[in-house]
Amino acid sequence: MATERAPSLPPEMFSFVLRHGDYSKAGLRLGQLTVQGRSAISTPSLVIPTSRGVIPHITQDTVSKLTRLSAVYVALEDFIERSPSKSPIFRQNPSPPNSKLRDFIALPDQCLSILGPRRIPAIETPNQNSNSSIAICTSVGFQLLNVDDYVQSAQDLGPDITIGPADIVTTKQVSQKRMEKSADRTHAWTRDTLAVEPENKESALFASLPPLEPQRQSFYLSDLTEEYKGQVAGLSTYSAETAASLQNTLEDLPRLCLNNPINPHELLRVIALGNDLVTTPFVTETSENGIAMDFRFAVSYEARNQKLGIDLWDNAHATDVSPLVKGCGCYTCTKHHRAYLHHLLSAKEMLAWTLLQIHNFSIMEDFFEAIRESVRKGTFEEQSKAFARAYDPEMPRPTGEGPRIRGYQMKSVGGGEPKKNRKVYGRLDEQARKLEEAESGIATPEEDVNAKDIEKLGLGEVQN
Repeated sequence: MATERAPSLPPEMFSFVLRHGDYSKAGLRLGQLTVQGRSAISTPSLVIPTSRGVIPHITQDTVSKLTRLSAVYVALEDFIERSPSKSPIFRQNPSPPNSKLRDFIALPDQCLSILGPRRIPAIETPNQNSNSSIAICTSVGFQLLNVDDYVQSAQDLGPDITIGPADIVTTKQVSQKRMEKSADRTHAWTRDTLAVEPENKESALFASLPPLEPQRQSFYLSDLTEEYKGQVAGLSTYSAETAASLQNTLEDLPRLCLNNPINPHELLRVIALGNDLVTTPFVTETSENGIAMDFRFAVSYEARNQKLGIDLWDNAHATDVSPLVKGCGCYTCTKHHRAYLHHLLSAKEMLAWTLLQIHNFSIMEDFFEAIRESVRKGTFEEQSKAFARAYDPEMPRPTGEGPRIRGYQMKSVGGGEPKKNRKVYGRLDEQARKLEEAESGIATPEEDVNAKDIEKLGLGEVQN
C-alpha cells in the first residue's frame, strides 16, 4: 500500500490511497479518495454531471435519502449570464463550513463537488479557444471565458476539487500545429494557475491533460512530475486512453476521466485503462429515454443475448405489477411496479424520470461495487469478457419521448433549423380561435356538425 497526499493541502484534508497488487494489470487500479467533511470514495467510482448544479430529475433530499452518490461535476458555464462576476451564485453569503457553490446548489454533505469550466458532454462552440480564454456555451449564448476569471471564480466558489483549465480542441479535423498549441496553452494555463496564491486552500487542483500523445506534451508531463507535483492533487483527462499512456508517470495521483462512455461496455474499457473516477452522463440519458437499467457485473458465464435495460414505454408493461428489476433493492423497485412507471411515462408525469433516476443510479452503484470486488479478487478481466458475451452491445433504443429538451443542451446548426421540441399544445389553438370568434359575435359554422345532431341536442329544429 502506498499513500500520497497533496502537500499544498493539510494532510487530513485531501488524500488518495492507491493499493497495488498482482491484480494491477494493464493500468487497472483500486484506491480510496478522502476529502475532509465528505464520504470516503472507493475507486473506481462514478461522478454524476449536473445541470445548473442539480442532478437532473431528483432533488437534493432525494439524493441524500435514496441514493449512494458520492461525487458530482458542476460546470461554471451553467451559471454564467452576461459575465461571471455578476451571476447570482457569486452573491451568496454561506454559513461556514459551506462554500458559495455548495450553498447555492444545496449540495448534500455526502457528495464531493467538482468544478470545471464546461459541461459534460460539452456543446461544440462556433468560436475557438484563444491564448487567454475558453470558448463556452451559456444560457444567453456563446461566450469566451477568460482563464484568469475561471481561476478566480473557482477560488471564490470553493469546490472540493477544481479542474485545471485546458485547451481542448472540439473540431474533428485537427492540424499538428493546433495539437502542439493545445499542449502549450494547457501547460501555460496550469503554470499560471499554480502561480496564483489561492485565497481558499481547501480546494484541490486536478491538472488537466489534453487528449494528446505523451510525446506531444512530454515537457508538460515532466513539469507535472518534477516541479508541480507538490501543488497538484490529481489529474483530469478528456480521453480514456490518456490514463493508459501515462504508464508509471504520476501513478500515485487520482485520475478523473471527463469522458462520455455511452454504455457499461465502454465504461468497463475506461476503467480497465486506469481511470479512478469517471463521469457517466449516459445514466441520465437512459432515464430520460424511459429505460430502466437491468444489468449486473457478476453475470453467469452461460448468459447470452440479455438486454441492458427495459423500455417502460412498451405497452407490454401496462398491466405488469412486477418490480422494474427482480431482486433490485432500490426505492423504485420496492415501492412501485412497471405498470405504474408505464402510466407515468404515458401521462408525461415528471415523477417517471425521478423514479427511473433513483433506480438507474442504484444499478450503477451496484455495478461499480461489483467491479471493485472483482479487482480485489483478480477476476476483473474474466468477468468483463463474460459481461461482453452476456449483454447486448448497446442500450435499448428509445421508443417514447423524453422530458423537454432545453435549448442549451443541443448544438445549434444555424438558421432554418427545426424546433427542438414538437408542439404539444397545438390542438388547443383551434379552440382558442373559436372562443375568440364567439366573443366577437361572429357566428362560424362547424364544418363537421350535422343538422340532425343539433336537433337531437335540442339546440334547433328542422324547418320545412
